[in-house]
Amino acid sequence: MKELINKPQTKSGGETTNRNTLPFSNSAIKKYLPTFGNLRHKSISFKVPLKSHFKGLKLRVSKATKNKYFVLWYWFQGKYLPYTLGTYAPGFGVKEVSNKLFDIVKYHTNDKGLWIKDPKITKKDDETKITKSQFKNSQRKTVRETIELLCKAGFPRMERGGNLSSRVIASVVRVLIGYNWRTAHLRYRDRNDGTGYVVFRINKVYSKKNKLTQIVKDWDGLFNKFPPGDPKYFIKNKAKTRNPLGMISLYDDDQFGKLLMEDFTSGAIKRFLNNFKGYGSKINVIYSLKVLWTFAKDTGLLGDKPGDCPLKEVPNKRPPITQKTPGMDKAFTIPELEKIYKTSFLLSDLYPFGVEEILLQMFSGRHVPELLKIREEQIDYVNRQIHLPAHTHKVRKVDQFITITTPIAEILERLRRKKQDPRYQKVKDVPWIFPGFRWEESKRHDYNYINSDITRMKTTHHCWEEMRRVGNFEGTRNMFRKTYSTLAKDELKSTTSAIRLTGHLNENTLDRYYYKSHKDVIQKDADQVALLFDFAKYKKTG
Repeated sequence: MKELINKPQTKSGGETTNRNTLPFSNSAIKKYLPTFGNLRHKSISFKVPLKSHFKGLKLRVSKATKNKYFVLWYWFQGKYLPYTLGTYAPGFGVKEVSNKLFDIVKYHTNDKGLWIKDPKITKKDDETKITKSQFKNSQRKTVRETIELLCKAGFPRMERGGNLSSRVIASVVRVLIGYNWRTAHLRYRDRNDGTGYVVFRINKVYSKKNKLTQIVKDWDGLFNKFPPGDPKYFIKNKAKTRNPLGMISLYDDDQFGKLLMEDFTSGAIKRFLNNFKGYGSKINVIYSLKVLWTFAKDTGLLGDKPGDCPLKEVPNKRPPITQKTPGMDKAFTIPELEKIYKTSFLLSDLYPFGVEEILLQMFSGRHVPELLKIREEQIDYVNRQIHLPAHTHKVRKVDQFITITTPIAEILERLRRKKQDPRYQKVKDVPWIFPGFRWEESKRHDYNYINSDITRMKTTHHCWEEMRRVGNFEGTRNMFRKTYSTLAKDELKSTTSAIRLTGHLNENTLDRYYYKSHKDVIQKDADQVALLFDFAKYKKTG
């Protein structure tokens, strides 16, 4: 090799530019500057004892950069190989390279000084181990980091594809990142397939109070605007509607939010649950944590062998019932139902479509969210059915339907006439049978917008409260479901038949298969129960 046949040359001034050996000192290395000619690099051996661990050590200089490298040349398996030890620089000179070289020679040569291992292979193996370790550590996420990833992923369901519904997302968000001003910037929407998503908006109350008007456009913007644990962003206890108990979310809790997910064990979960008093609140927290843990497992954040969910070891026994929720065991009487029906006519113009939704619940016994998600295309007048796709109700394993009985047919007719009323032309083309009015009319010709969750009615709470006031009666919306179930059970003399009408299906029984194959029986039962609502023949007068 040319670089091993260097002859000594001397310039004026005594500066050595090219010679067989170079003193092994920092001063000599610093002064050394070779002539390159046509070569891109130049190497020179050090003046060191031949039988020392320095054997084969050379200095290599780059023509382009003038950088100087410590290079070890060694014989291994009949090949003369170079191994770069490092770049000469402040902090890495003769002392440092000597220590490094000593260890390399010690572990790669035998007693005779012969190379029995290749230091390059050793280095590669070590780097691979470091890379694997770094990769493993990169996958280790804190609870806070995992929460951020869950939000950005769209809140995937635990058992099947797609995302959680908007109502469930709102509940999970409250536990994980809520109880503060963050949630005031969020709105929850549903796609037509029942999966939910989050949209961002300006919170005018917060912006006015804090003189911050910029809109939050995404999750990164939200977490940057409201960093974890900052108390100035917490809603005070006086804000009864948002944080009546002064709770702190998991994301903001310094004790639990900073834990690694793998350290968020059953014990830590139990301690976090102690912040919540009611059984219902704890159930919500446990479900939210299951969503978080399942996401971490499915995305590989808990390693290849995550083990069992720690929430299995967190009991949450239902306490003895000492005070029942109003309406839990109560039901409306037939005269009370008739009174509600008649009151609906008094408020029909004040709450268009809202009173009809309340009546539809009264005549069907179904959940309010199920009814508010009914589209006109789901109504089959020929077969007398309102189809309920699996993703629109609680029992998501099978499609269900509501039988169009005589009183329900009247409600549907009232809804049809309303959409033809010139006063409600805004909602004429809205596909929902219970349209909302709080949307941008300028986008009525936008197909995707008009068919989205934005244009449907979200709640009829205010309508119900006004009906109670005007009609002078007591009760809650939940009592409609209890009432219908009780009337159906008494009329049909069968609990099984009654629950099929209201959708109380147990997915672990054959009821769901019966529901799919015996539509005529269910319709007959519905018609029989509908006879109890003969007051629905009442017509508005005057």
